[in-house]
Amino acid sequence: MTADSKTLVVTHVISGDLWAGAEVQVYNLCRALKASDQVAPTVVTFNEGILYNKLKELAIPVSLADEKKLGPLAIARSIAAHCREQGSKIVHTHGFKENVLGVLGKEFAGVKISVRTVHGNPENVFSIRRPHKWLIEKMDTFLGRTRQQAVIAVSTQLQESLNRMFPGQVHKIFNFVDVEEIRRQWPVKARDPLEKPLIGIVGRLVPVKRVDIFIQTIALLNQQGFECTGVVIGSGPLDKELKELADDLNIRNHIEFKGFVDPSLEELRKLDILLMTSDHEGLPMTLLEAMSLGIKIIAHHVGGIPEVLDSGAAGILVTDHTPRGYAESITRCSESSRLLADQTSSNPHDVLFRKFNIDKNTKRYSDIYLNLTDEIRGPI
Repeated sequence: MTADSKTLVVTHVISGDLWAGAEVQVYNLCRALKASDQVAPTVVTFNEGILYNKLKELAIPVSLADEKKLGPLAIARSIAAHCREQGSKIVHTHGFKENVLGVLGKEFAGVKISVRTVHGNPENVFSIRRPHKWLIEKMDTFLGRTRQQAVIAVSTQLQESLNRMFPGQVHKIFNFVDVEEIRRQWPVKARDPLEKPLIGIVGRLVPVKRVDIFIQTIALLNQQGFECTGVVIGSGPLDKELKELADDLNIRNHIEFKGFVDPSLEELRKLDILLMTSDHEGLPMTLLEAMSLGIKIIAHHVGGIPEVLDSGAAGILVTDHTPRGYAESITRCSESSRLLADQTSSNPHDVLFRKFNIDKNTKRYSDIYLNLTDEIRGPI
């Protein structure tokens, strides 16, 4: 056992194959918990990726249960071995397979408490026509109800959805960022107002992100005489298809495909506008990061996005989820001079400090952990 015996050890279980919203939030949470004197975070990842390496740099105990080499039962045993070695009192899971294998591992290790965070809506529809996925989804729900004590929702929309599935177990804790640290490390560079505006999208190139709508929006804007450059920051299985779409629309000279960038803030801070065209979202970390830098936001009115944008006070919410709908929002705001103001003078909206504060939300996690251990321990 490596942690101080007075400190509550919480082990997080996450795939770690990507560096996306869930991974960024787990990293932020573990870093903040490590700085506390109440909770000592440890982690099991299923892949040796960016998250694994960043946790190592923080000297947070992290074990690799390599899913490329191990089967489900072996992964569960690796989680159990890690918990026994670290003296874990709580297992905190992040994702469908992580929930199932994390609960199995904590049962092997005799850990009594487990928590899950739901970072977003499912990207796939589970149906009986896909029996493997359907079975995992049903098992995931059953284990959450019977073998886990708390479910964390990162937005009000998710909280309302999860309350029906896990009655009496759901707590809402928003994702968070360290606004001051982001602004200090990634100052926004002043841009020539005569340059064509840079309109960007950040995320995995997968269907739910609707990068096709983004590319079509850039094409429509340029066709209408609003000259701009679209910047796609991310990689994924749709990379080739999206580049072909840009070719078909004859706008490859108006689109830059940056690929995966780590950290994405390096490219994010150069944007005039962040466009978010996803079909659905939980509470995107990229949105919080862009707001921290004072970048203008135009986003689909869906999931946790309206909550982050303070019902439109901190950005533009779009209900017409089409290229025309996004293009009209951009041109209308540009004409009213709201959109392309000097970024360097833009300060973060106060909603970031009210709802997505790193100290306040880290404490909420700590309070849940400590309350659950008190309930299990019972009166002395």
